[in-house]
Amino acid sequence: MKRRQLYPWTLLSGLLLALSGCHDDANNTSKPNQTTVHGIWQKTGYGTVWQIEQNRLQIFNLNKFGCVRQADHPAAEVQTIRPQLQLTADGNTLSLAQDAGLFGQFQRLSQLPASCLQPMNGEQDSAKNFEFFWQDIQQYYAFTAERQLNWEQLYRDYQPKFANASLEQQQQYYQEIIARFGDAHVVLGSTEGPALQGYARRGLFAQIEADGAAGDSEALFSQLELYQQLLQQQTDALLLAPGLQATKATAALQYGLLPGGIGYLRINQLSGLNQADPTSLTPSVWLQFVKNDVETATAAMLELQPWLAQTKGLVIDLRFNQGGFDAVALQIVSQFNAEARVIGSKGLRTGSQQLIKLAAANTPYLKPLQVLAGGSTISAGEVMTLALKSLPQATIIGEPTHGSLSDALLHQLPNGWTLTLSNERYQDPAGQLQEVQGVLPDVPVYPYLSLDAALQSDTALDRALQLLQAPAAQTASAAEVQNSMRRFRQQFNQPGISAAVVRQGKVMATFAEGLADVASNTVMTADTPTLVASISKTLLGTAIAKLNIAVDNPLPALPFLPQRPDGQNFNPSWLQLAQHRSGIVDQDSTLFCAIYSTADGSSLLDQLRGTDQCGTPEPSHLHFLAGYLQPGGRWYQSANFGAAGVENYSNVGAELASLALEQHTAEPFADWSGREILTPLQLQNTFWPTKDFRNAATLYLPTPDGGLMPLPRYASSDYYDGMLHSSARDLGTYLAAIASDTPALSLPGLSQPRRQQLLGWDQPFTPGHDFPGWFWQRSGDYVGHNGLFVGASSMMYYNKATETGFVLLLNGDGQYWVAPDEAKSQAWQQAMLQIAARLYRHGLGL
Repeated sequence: MKRRQLYPWTLLSGLLLALSGCHDDANNTSKPNQTTVHGIWQKTGYGTVWQIEQNRLQIFNLNKFGCVRQADHPAAEVQTIRPQLQLTADGNTLSLAQDAGLFGQFQRLSQLPASCLQPMNGEQDSAKNFEFFWQDIQQYYAFTAERQLNWEQLYRDYQPKFANASLEQQQQYYQEIIARFGDAHVVLGSTEGPALQGYARRGLFAQIEADGAAGDSEALFSQLELYQQLLQQQTDALLLAPGLQATKATAALQYGLLPGGIGYLRINQLSGLNQADPTSLTPSVWLQFVKNDVETATAAMLELQPWLAQTKGLVIDLRFNQGGFDAVALQIVSQFNAEARVIGSKGLRTGSQQLIKLAAANTPYLKPLQVLAGGSTISAGEVMTLALKSLPQATIIGEPTHGSLSDALLHQLPNGWTLTLSNERYQDPAGQLQEVQGVLPDVPVYPYLSLDAALQSDTALDRALQLLQAPAAQTASAAEVQNSMRRFRQQFNQPGISAAVVRQGKVMATFAEGLADVASNTVMTADTPTLVASISKTLLGTAIAKLNIAVDNPLPALPFLPQRPDGQNFNPSWLQLAQHRSGIVDQDSTLFCAIYSTADGSSLLDQLRGTDQCGTPEPSHLHFLAGYLQPGGRWYQSANFGAAGVENYSNVGAELASLALEQHTAEPFADWSGREILTPLQLQNTFWPTKDFRNAATLYLPTPDGGLMPLPRYASSDYYDGMLHSSARDLGTYLAAIASDTPALSLPGLSQPRRQQLLGWDQPFTPGHDFPGWFWQRSGDYVGHNGLFVGASSMMYYNKATETGFVLLLNGDGQYWVAPDEAKSQAWQQAMLQIAARLYRHGLGL
């Protein structure tokens, strides 16, 4: 049995878990051949003890430290539940009819365990409650080894702190302890404060932490709900009319239709399907609650049968399923099962495993199933994923589930607080433990927040449709792409736009709109070179990979000695630079003043402002870097350095990598990269300009009166981190060569393992860690980079899962440098993303 949802815990909803029991130390022998249900019963290996009398039912939980009376029910409950109690022939084993996994079996004891004769209820001493808490985990928690917890050491660390600890201190200490588990079923709840809950740093929980929003449980789960709603809205937008609908039996099962006759079924919960959690604490009420949920699930699936019969395949979305009852999960999955099968087993950390069986349906749905799951698929949702994984027609798409499958065992501490913990080990049919690792996908795809949000997409769903060989949802035609570019130009007075769409390793379509140069009326084309800004950095990473540089090594000797303000030598590794973790901090004022006209070397910023504040920029990147990183340098200051090892995007750090590459190859990076990267890929319109800008697009800034200001040809002291010029077609070819697994034209000398490292594909995606590779940005299954510089904007991304990407280049930007306007800038950025979204979804349809 599982928790219904991962929201702050309450005692009332907690009773549901109390019924699944604990572990005890009683070894009393029972009297044979007793035929009455009255007496003392224990759930062996769990610690739950029931004392059933004629007019009273008491429930205890105990460990080696003591015993707590968890519930005390009157005669009415005994009379209600008695007809459901079943005894074995010898009268020594007790179970309940139609249990649905709620209770299990109890063994008769001859007497109540000694510690339960004097329960600890009401004991408020913080030290004693900690001892009870610690002993509960010590005896019953099943995964201290798998979760790498040194429970004995933790006792030594915290036991002294709990002596006379205040309420606030206790909550702080318990939260620190619970956070170490990374387990959604470890929860400590009280009436005096918020629920203290654990969770794995996976799925949307990882995103919340990356956003710095992981605070108290209430705030955390509020943010979780907001993220979930956002993702569901993105998915819903891809459905055909009339969109998402709910079954009459329950709103918890929602369905819709996708292109190609593919059905979509979303299931976010597996309990409380059409009723609120009971306010009663009595076992009989919860038994009926589970029974009603199973019946409701059955009715909902029966209601869906005519609709399912018309579909050619089905996508089942469990990405946001936060659990409920295993019985409900198995009942739903059975409707897709043609023959009875074992989907796994569960048991305590000692003792035998109990098989988990899946029944067969009379008329099962046997068409292809694509199941979406991930780190926010929790508890019974994971059991449902495991059951679906056992079906021959099902494929699991996503990431590993949360890794908290175990039934959540509930105990009450002496002070009245409630503790739940994971005490049962779920295994797949091969005997592989599912806890901690979660249920693994068949097709790895990152299923949560990523660049999808900007591109009006859902990678997991898009991939599911591809696997079902169905048309992509909500694609954009070539005319719609072109029209979006035209509207953008008109709305923002953008001079020109060019774009390319990449699909399965090749450039499949190109687009262009507007002018490369307004004065000469030169038309922008897909072959017009345009400044790509920070996309330039990806060539640095590609060079590191192709040169087979050992990235963990420090940089080669430089022509100057970088030094931190504290006198420490500054010697980062290649990897630290490539992942923006070197500790070099950009100073915007310095970098803006480093932009200079290639005609006379004067400051571009001073020209725009009509001032001489910047002085004369330094054209040599060697001298610029020395002045930035070496004591006594023109731009040297303590603020140029931060903590190493922390991701902090740095243009200066990238420029230092270009200098190190020049030291390694003994030639200018422009020469080496032109020969080793641009020429092999036949990039005819890609170059590093100095004086010759060939036929590159002129860059423009909007003026306050609605006009366009042409910019002079310029360069920057930090040259290689942003001065590459390329066309949309060339950049699409480059993107396909590096990011696609099946490029039409690959880069010689770049091995597959190095390419995986370059892009960060050899590491699991972690939200907030934008550069797991080397100067290539990653967002879920997207890899690439974007760029923004004075008069230029660019985007270049490829989705590994869908094998679709795009390039978008503009010879203008939305920063309104002459007359800053934040509202206009935001509108410009959103409109640019609309074009990117149409490009990407056009690619999906090719």
